[in-house]
Amino acid sequence: MVEAVDSVKIIILADDYAGYESNLIGQHGFSAFIEVSRGDIKKRILFDTGQYAAPVLFNSKKLGLDLTKIDYIVLSHRHYDHTGGLPRVLKHAGKRRVHVVAHPLLFKPNFVMKPYLRNVGVPFGRDDLEKYNVELVWAKKPMEIIEGVFVTGEVPRVTDFEKPIETYTFNEEGELVFDDLRDDISLVIDVKDYGPIVVTGCSHAGIVNIVKYAKKLTKYNRVKAIIGGLHLIDSSEDKIRKTISCLEEENVETIRAGHCTGFKAHHLFSQIFRGIYSIIYTGFTFSTQ
Repeated sequence: MVEAVDSVKIIILADDYAGYESNLIGQHGFSAFIEVSRGDIKKRILFDTGQYAAPVLFNSKKLGLDLTKIDYIVLSHRHYDHTGGLPRVLKHAGKRRVHVVAHPLLFKPNFVMKPYLRNVGVPFGRDDLEKYNVELVWAKKPMEIIEGVFVTGEVPRVTDFEKPIETYTFNEEGELVFDDLRDDISLVIDVKDYGPIVVTGCSHAGIVNIVKYAKKLTKYNRVKAIIGGLHLIDSSEDKIRKTISCLEEENVETIRAGHCTGFKAHHLFSQIFRGIYSIIYTGFTFSTQ
């Protein structure tokens, strides 16, 4: 079992929904500010950077969060709405050395065909980051970045109903082939006297697969909380109900979902996970303190 952190605070800086009567800015995308404490040591992680940096920087200022002090940026996968803000966030960080943790497929193109052919991958190149004080760290396999905090690396696909969305990439011959989004990674935080928290971007690996893997990595028989996107927005009711049933079997105690989860899933999850499911939004705060 990994060494646990004492506490964690997670604040959503970018989500599709900004909340009722909010003075914050919503955008299609996701970003979360995470502060973990262990003794007198505090570390700050930015999990995803949204589609654009401007709303992330605006919201962080409104919420009193200093992004010039972040230690790590973790990118859940290579889609533009999770990575697009990275260059400007790094510029904002100034001279501070920031470790950017991502899957090694980060810069590989990712295309969708509908409603028209377009690249929805990272909207910048590796060269665009070289001007900043950044250290790229590849996480194909599980990696502990802070004691008690680690990225999953590639998540094993073990369920039979959680299929990746229809996207494509180039093979070695330059042909467009199906892309199963192996670069989808999540963050797992083990909190003392609380348990493991799973933070997701879009859950393209399948949220049930992610939970199963998080339990295996932490050796817990439960997951205390899931926070992030579940990418069930275009899923059938049957798939959503199977997902719910499996998460119940996996002993998931709390779910806070947003971004790509979808109204139908919000409705069904709220009915079945009554009292322990809620929709996140820009400015939403989760804390174990």
